[in-house]
Amino acid sequence: MIRPGIALALGLIALSACAHFGSTKTPDTTAPAAVGTYEKITFKSKRATRAETARCEAVGGSVERGGMLGHDQCVQTYADAGMSCMSATDCTGRCLLSADSEDDVDQMTHDGICQATDSPFGCHAEVNDGKVQWTICID
Repeated sequence: MIRPGIALALGLIALSACAHFGSTKTPDTTAPAAVGTYEKITFKSKRATRAETARCEAVGGSVERGGMLGHDQCVQTYADAGMSCMSATDCTGRCLLSADSEDDVDQMTHDGICQATDSPFGCHAEVNDGKVQWTICID
């Protein structure tokens, strides 16, 4: 069993791997949900059933494995993916710092873009009230 101090140190090391700001992925806007119709699709277990997969695909999503545990998730593209934003209130999802931005934490920015999909995984910095927040990595 890993001692709590070692587990904490390993977690901090994993997070330090995300030293850049912004998302490294180009937004995939091939199948956006209709504006105002977004509904998060969740699955009851680690793998999606055929019915759950069909429900996900019916709303334009795709079943993908994600995170360290590799559970299936229904990933949907937001209708406002890639649009300019200053805060999450401008988006269906979160307002993220563009990967092209050179702005740093606590700086005002005009480089916010609405999150591409509802997948929580990856490294990104949020933009809140026009100000760059810290980068966080979720796996």
